Amino acid sequence: MKRHHVFDSIAWWFALNVAAAILIALLMCMIIVQFAGVWAQPSVESAGLIEQVAGIARTIDKVPATERSQLALKLASAAYDMHWYPHRDQVPISTDHDKKEHDARWTKLTSMLGRPDAGVLASSPDDVAAKAEPVLRKYAIAIELSDHSWIMFDTAQRSWGIARGLQILLTILFLLLSSGIIASAAGRRLARPVQRFADAAETFGAGSRAEPLQLVGPLEIREAAAAFNAMQERIQQLMDSRTEMLTAISHDLRAPLTRMRLRGEFIEDNEQQRKLFRDVDEMQAMVEASLAFFRLDGQQEEMTRFELGELIHTVVDDFRDMGQPVESAHLMPLVYLGRPLALKRVLTNLIDNAVKYGSRARITLSAQNSQVIITIDDDGPGVPPSLIPKLFLPFFRIEASRNRATGGFGLGLPSARSIMRNHGGELTLENRQPHGLRATVFLPNASGDV
Repeated sequence: MKRHHVFDSIAWWFALNVAAAILIALLMCMIIVQFAGVWAQPSVESAGLIEQVAGIARTIDKVPATERSQLALKLASAAYDMHWYPHRDQVPISTDHDKKEHDARWTKLTSMLGRPDAGVLASSPDDVAAKAEPVLRKYAIAIELSDHSWIMFDTAQRSWGIARGLQILLTILFLLLSSGIIASAAGRRLARPVQRFADAAETFGAGSRAEPLQLVGPLEIREAAAAFNAMQERIQQLMDSRTEMLTAISHDLRAPLTRMRLRGEFIEDNEQQRKLFRDVDEMQAMVEASLAFFRLDGQQEEMTRFELGELIHTVVDDFRDMGQPVESAHLMPLVYLGRPLALKRVLTNLIDNAVKYGSRARITLSAQNSQVIITIDDDGPGVPPSLIPKLFLPFFRIEASRNRATGGFGLGLPSARSIMRNHGGELTLENRQPHGLRATVFLPNASGDV
């Protein structure tokens, strides 16, 4: 697949999603500030401050000028201070803060004073001009009286609406929350194709054929998905070709083996005849065992729900019917989702090994967190630790403890581990103390019904 342009790459997708998340978060913050202004910004009208200021200003305007300064100090409260200034140039608010023409609140104030032409100056710590003048770094309003003197109300802290610090905190929290939600959604959108890719790779790695991946997402992911689909198809074709070849070889070998057996019937020496028949039977068994092992990858028994404890009981009873020393304990009831015939094959192989090489077999079943655990213990001599990993290699046998006459061809444990991994589980071997071997089957608890 050829690369088309940069706008189809992961880098572009990532940058686009980050930019979209930032833009949407900023827009949402603007909306919340705009529409929550009545609640979050200084709500002078709802607090009745305009009426209070207008009433006090009218009262002071009616008293003689000589008494206004003292009256202003007396009328001051814990919420604000008051000062009377005879002249405009004494008011510590510059003309840059003339609000009369720009704010409907001050128009309402002058209307309540009965003098629409009265001057109004207002300042707050948020004003640019106020930040440049330390004396103005407070909330203040100055009103012109009828004799052109001024009364100023000021406070260092707001007593109405939400405090400025809380406003900033709420804005930051909202920004972080909205950004986190949007970034999470964008991240999931980007990660979804990668997760599907990882799931398919894990399924295929466990021995099951995964469904072909959809070619969606950024260019790099689509290219990787296409390569994965092609790789899976080629590997599957290779495995099918291998199985077909071995099937043909097995079929072709049956004819000469049958002829050898027929010719052996004419051998007069009974000892030579017996040896020939033994070799023919061994070759036939080896061919069939090898073919069964290599066909294992292509077998896809349907997944079904079954009682795992009952399956183990059935296998144990089959061995007991043959007089084999097999015990079971702690077989808890467990409805499991899996392939019962394949699991029965694994259990039969492991129990058979335990009986042959360890005198007896003991089986337990338990469920821990997300795993189902089956253990098969024997009382044999165990296996040298360095050789345990090799037991899972096809055709490998331990000559000292796995007799050729009874030990098969070294395909039982590799087949069992392949079946376990096909279930998403694992098969391990470990020596017990003071002697004996333990085979442990780990299965994912896909039942949800214990």
